[in-house]
Amino acid sequence: MSAGPIFSRLETEWKQTEEESVKVLRKLIQMDTQNTGEETNETIAARYLKELLESAGVECSDVLEEKPGRGNIVARIRGDGSSGLGPVLLSAHLDTVRAPKENWEQEGWKHDPFGAVIDQEDGCLYGRGAVDMKNMAAMSVCVLLFIKRNNIKLTRDLLFAAVADEEAHGSKYGAKYLVENYPDLIEADIIMSEVGGCSSYADGREFFPVEVAEKSSMLVKITARGAGGHSSLHQTNNPVGRIGAVCDALAKNSLRHRVTPAARAMIEGISKLLPWYKASVFRQLLSPRMEPWVIDYVLSQKQAQAIIPVLHNIANPTVVRAGDQINQIPTSAVVTVDVRRIPGCSVDETLEDIQEVIGKKKFASSVGPTGEKIPPELEIETSIPMDGVVQDVTEPRVKEALECLNKVVSARSGGSPVVPYLLSGGTDMKYFFEHPKRKPVCLGFAPVRIPEGLDFASLFHAVNERIPVEGFKWGLGVLTEVVFDLCDATM
Repeated sequence: MSAGPIFSRLETEWKQTEEESVKVLRKLIQMDTQNTGEETNETIAARYLKELLESAGVECSDVLEEKPGRGNIVARIRGDGSSGLGPVLLSAHLDTVRAPKENWEQEGWKHDPFGAVIDQEDGCLYGRGAVDMKNMAAMSVCVLLFIKRNNIKLTRDLLFAAVADEEAHGSKYGAKYLVENYPDLIEADIIMSEVGGCSSYADGREFFPVEVAEKSSMLVKITARGAGGHSSLHQTNNPVGRIGAVCDALAKNSLRHRVTPAARAMIEGISKLLPWYKASVFRQLLSPRMEPWVIDYVLSQKQAQAIIPVLHNIANPTVVRAGDQINQIPTSAVVTVDVRRIPGCSVDETLEDIQEVIGKKKFASSVGPTGEKIPPELEIETSIPMDGVVQDVTEPRVKEALECLNKVVSARSGGSPVVPYLLSGGTDMKYFFEHPKRKPVCLGFAPVRIPEGLDFASLFHAVNERIPVEGFKWGLGVLTEVVFDLCDATM
């Protein structure tokens, strides 16, 4: 049975589920799960969702905690197994970035970040976590509740993982913890989580980006050394000046142009939405020779900021450490560089890109006039490399999943397509993708429909984080129908 007849037969029940989803989201926003470090408490939200699911008879794990307060749950609706396919997993993190609990008006909030107020003027639900990503948690739970309460049959298992600690570096209490300690609970063929499925626009044409790859990350430290000395003397070998030049070079210059399958699919997909003359120019982004011209003379600054990370490794200086005395030239200066690597690009290739921009000779030792060895001007080292997500959109499993998403989204949006894309940041997907038993198809897909005037991407971690209520309900319908199609739902 297709999804249409199920919705038609359960019209009243579906309307009730839509309203319930808004209530669940508001309740989650009202819970303070700010990731402030070790004392963060996601367990309050995990227990709430567990009680809600179990009240409808949904099978649910215990609250799984590496540390008290850092709670995760995994829920399951069992299919009959007739498809022979592994489970579909919906996932959402319960923690959020910080927001003021007092004096929030002074920081620019229109409504209390933990008030979950629905604004009567713009129809948006305001609050921390509204789009990142308690909306996906509320939608996912309500998909499971709708299926269980109405005795809808599935041919494969449907899972939901509510996880802790995504907003901290390492997710050690959340997705990473589950993958390492409870892999059987979250083993799946397809995983859907953030970031994607929200309306974007190209030349007035709506489309829905779906993450199929995300960048790796690592930290790079570059050190300059010198003799030091009193700051009253002229010193040409000042390590602070050298590190300043390093920061300036990285800030002003892009690293080498690199095209991945995900980047190509994204640019080709957006090109199809544009008039032919604009499309032909936009496709020049795939050319290393023409891309700088398109960036400088065709795209807006905002568009360029979105496109450049898709086609380049990004290396941003973030922390500089040098002397601690104003009248003393230090003997060393160090800059820490936050590096986001293109999928498939090795650590060595990335370091070569960085050295190319700064000047390779500065990292090489030399021999002096009397044969003495002269150390390099700069030293470079790496730490904390983390893998990203690399998927080929032409691989049959990935292609089939994307086709399912496209069919549902297109039907419910009046023809707007999904477009695969490369996420320049990082999510829990990198941990799910490294599951020890099964390599899942990982898709950033937490659907919501956004009007063209609202810049959805800018709402993440932002003041006045909010979600259009009707767009949220639309996303609930899309996610439910996608699950129905992937799990061959029947009544």
